[in-house]
Amino acid sequence: MSPSMHDELSSMRLILQGLEARLNAGEVAPEGLPEFKSVVDDIRLRIWGLLTAAGTEEPRAVAERFRLRRAAELCRSLTQDLSAGSVATGHPEWTEVQQAAARLQATIAERAGQAA
Repeated sequence: MSPSMHDELSSMRLILQGLEARLNAGEVAPEGLPEFKSVVDDIRLRIWGLLTAAGTEEPRAVAERFRLRRAAELCRSLTQDLSAGSVATGHPEWTEVQQAAARLQATIAERAGQAA
């Protein structure tokens, strides 16, 4: 039997409370928190997309479009900030962003070719 929504929410709360307690006790290195934040942000955005899609005729398509619009918005914003010089280019994360963008571009081209 699959867990109920209440059980899943309770599990997420317990995980968060446990992390908070371990962080306060000095048992969690703060260096690991950015990855945790990234996962939480991803979960938040996906849930927002699911809530937006709930009750529509094509919930999966609506949720996918929500994620794609969000991704495009983030790409445009980064492009504008980088062009304006309002974000530093010395961050080591730029290599990861560039690699992810190249993989995304290649995958889009590959999948679009299959669909044609």
